[in-house]
This record gives sequence, structure tokens and C-alpha cells, in this order.
Amino acid sequence: MNPPGHHPDAKDFVAVDNNGLPYHSINLALHLFYKINVENVYAWEKDVFSPFNGTVVEALDNQNDRSNLNLFRDLINGLVLARRNRNKKISYFLGNYIIIESAEGVFSLLAHLKKGSILVREGQDVQAGELIAQVGNSGNTIQPHLHFQLMEENNPSESIPIPFILKSCQLIKQKKIVGLPKNYEPFKV
Repeated sequence: MNPPGHHPDAKDFVAVDNNGLPYHSINLALHLFYKINVENVYAWEKDVFSPFNGTVVEALDNQNDRSNLNLFRDLINGLVLARRNRNKKISYFLGNYIIIESAEGVFSLLAHLKKGSILVREGQDVQAGELIAQVGNSGNTIQPHLHFQLMEENNPSESIPIPFILKSCQLIKQKKIVGLPKNYEPFKV
């Protein structure tokens, strides 16, 4: 999905069930008005893989995950308070993250990773599809998800994300496509 305030070429990937719901036996009202635990969200602890061959240029793994979610509180924090905190370190927004540089000089940013789950270190070479971390709930989030973007330089706070496509993905209940699904359209890779 591409929520409000996001650059159009920066994407958030949320795991959902076959009905498009992100929760295990939880409804939206509980998430909106009460607290739910991150373990009730499908994306929590999902594996994260390297998008291409490259070298890890940054890996931050010391930011705590929020274990309780309240959509109303988290939206206020994310949309209102984040603007007041724009001068804070980038880890305030990204939480735990990995940046990988490809041989062609493109940088990938994978953010909101689970604390303690990062399996790579700066300077390490990685292969496309290699397991590198797990999805967490660190940084400025409303629920566990993977933030992904490509950049022309290693500067997440100033580099403008560049467009990307998925080599292949299967839309739920529809045909295979090359590119990107529409915003909030469920798919499998």
C-alpha cells in the first residue's frame, strides 16, 4: 500500500489473509479503539529477503518494536507528531532497517524490521532472495509491515525514491502481472 504522506514510489507491504484482512481473528474495531498485540497481525515476524544481489551498506538493529497497537493513537503519532519530530534521527521513522547497494549503484531500503532479527552486517555481500531479517514494528508504524523503496543514493531522508516493478506477482483471484498491483490490491509473489 501507499499510505498518505508516502512518496508514490515508496511502498509498504502488509501481509493479509485470503480475504484481505491483516489480523488473526481480530477485527478493525479492536485495532481502532483498543489495543491489540503485534502477534495478532499476519505480517509480524514474516521473513524479509534481499531484493537483489548487492552489498549491505547500513544495518541498524537496536530499535525496539511496539508490541501493542492502537490504530487511532498510532495514526496521530504517525501523521501529526512525526511532522514535529522531522529533525530527529532517521531511525525514529524507519526503526530497524537495512540498506543494500546493487552493482549498478541502486540502493534498496527495507525498514520497520524486528529488533534482533537482522542476519546481515555492513559490508556483507548478499544474494537476491537471501533471508536477511524479519518484519517488525519498529519506527513510525501503525502495524507490522515492510517499508521498501529504491534510491539513487544512500540517504533515506533526502534521496527521492525511484520507481520499481516486481518481476512477477499473482493478483489474488486474478491473473499474473508484471509491475505493481494497485494500491491496497492483494497479491502473492
